[in-house]
Amino acid sequence: MDEQKIINNVLRYILDLLDPINHYPYHNINHTLDVYSRVWYLCDKEWIFYEDKTDLLIAALFHDTGFTVQYSDNEKIGMRIARVYLESIGYKEARIQKIERLIFSTVLFTEAHDLLESIIQDADLDNLGRKDCFIKTLLVRKELNTIAHINISKAKWLEISYNLMRKFTYRTATAKWERNMLKKINTLKLEEKITIKK
Repeated sequence: MDEQKIINNVLRYILDLLDPINHYPYHNINHTLDVYSRVWYLCDKEWIFYEDKTDLLIAALFHDTGFTVQYSDNEKIGMRIARVYLESIGYKEARIQKIERLIFSTVLFTEAHDLLESIIQDADLDNLGRKDCFIKTLLVRKELNTIAHINISKAKWLEISYNLMRKFTYRTATAKWERNMLKKINTLKLEEKITIKK
């Protein structure tokens, strides 16, 4: 199989599949492409190539497809969606299982068991160590309120965001080097906002 052709076909398939939820404030096509691009970058920096890189990119593209069916437990649904598609193109079973494992590793606070899981986790939460961190977290809150119908106050959301920032640590050497400092600054800013609110 031509690895690049497979990736391109999956990308086209995912863009069509995610179109019905592209109005979601956060878990939309832009987020998926953001994670996909960051996975590609981290693979190159962490020396992941060939089949492992392809499978990571495919997992990144499928990782939020479960949202097209339901909001909760979406990772397991995304695994099923990926399996159905990959079986239809004759993808090897061992690689399908690897992609399923990588998708499932994006469940929040799941332990990374290897470098591949570390890469997709770092890519999925890359924004915690970026300048657009607070814009992204506000979009998640808006999505929870409007799409999942979970009403969270601003004060409560600050605490949830702060706990996430404190608990999550980047796994790969690249993400640690590039994101840790700004993530620390973002965490301190959240801490200040919480203190002011109190």
